Amino acid sequence: MTRLPVTDEIVNPALADTYAQIKATRGFVSNAFRSLSHAPGGLQPLSRWGQYVKYETDLPERLRELAILCAARGVAYAWTHHSTLALQTGIPQSAVDDIGAGRVPAALPPNEQAIARFITEMFLPESVSDATFAEMTRHFSPRQITDVAMSAGYYRAFGAMATALGAEIESPDILRLEKDWQKSKAGL
Repeated sequence: MTRLPVTDEIVNPALADTYAQIKATRGFVSNAFRSLSHAPGGLQPLSRWGQYVKYETDLPERLRELAILCAARGVAYAWTHHSTLALQTGIPQSAVDDIGAGRVPAALPPNEQAIARFITEMFLPESVSDATFAEMTRHFSPRQITDVAMSAGYYRAFGAMATALGAEIESPDILRLEKDWQKSKAGL
């Protein structure tokens, strides 16, 4: 249950442009974004960062969703949205299950295992080991490594804020709309 009163572009006209941008880049305004709508000045740059990590990185769709899914582990709101999207990109259910359990999926190719390990370590107090970082550099460019880190950071923070503010997970109809939107944008 949402913890703050609902606001929207009718109640607060300052949200109109930001909501229009979010709809144009995602197909709808999620409950997570709505939960942050009491701070329109913060919502706008946050939604722009999300647009970048979702659609403008130097990562193919499968690797973007893998990074997002790894960051979403333990965050029900983000996990619900992105486990389905990861499957849609061809990530096998067994790998999704392993990520959900905190394991680096053995069924994934080495470059994808490197992403899973990197993101798992990124959120540990001691952060990413030299060995894991070296493995990332064997598979990815500096920009791609940065894009993985930015994607993971965004989705972990976004999911944590949505959870803290009580954003409700969207209905199956909205989740289906999101899946179809993603499919059309990715050409899947």
